[in-house]
Amino acid sequence: MDYKKWLILAASIFTAGIITGFFAPADLIEGQLSGLEETANALEGFSSLGVFLVILLKNALVFLMAFSLAPVLLVYPVVTLFLNGWILSAVGVLFAREESLLAVIAGIIPHGIFELSAFVIAQAAALSFGAMAISSVFSRDARSQLGANFRQNLRYLGLGMALLIPAAAIETFVTPFLLEKTLGI
Repeated sequence: MDYKKWLILAASIFTAGIITGFFAPADLIEGQLSGLEETANALEGFSSLGVFLVILLKNALVFLMAFSLAPVLLVYPVVTLFLNGWILSAVGVLFAREESLLAVIAGIIPHGIFELSAFVIAQAAALSFGAMAISSVFSRDARSQLGANFRQNLRYLGLGMALLIPAAAIETFVTPFLLEKTLGI
């Protein structure tokens, strides 16, 4: 199994979403943006530990859903990669216009190093497993490799999940501090 090609594919789909988000009108994803705002408002009453757990569990659920649903024509991981890239860049562009590019960098880079790496790693595992599961329907050789492919991709999924822990911690405890300093709040 050549996992590197799946990483490249996942990163490429995510990058295509980022590029789309830079150039597409923001009103095309207004529903997603209002959903993000609702989530942020809902988290205001939570303790820091509660915010950490919600972020961690939400992201872990996305990873598990992508991995579980990948055999259904790879739709979920592909759409998740593309839309997350699109939303990330669209929100970044809007926030940069309203505040500053430095605020966007402070709000994304610290936890994004871990979270975006985890996201691409987990989605690549989902793509690899999903493609093998689909192939196994048509090929006896693929069927014989499905178990090994599943176990290997489960390890990559686990690596992605492990990276979510520092990502959620940084997003909960460090990013708000950096945004306050950057925005002068």
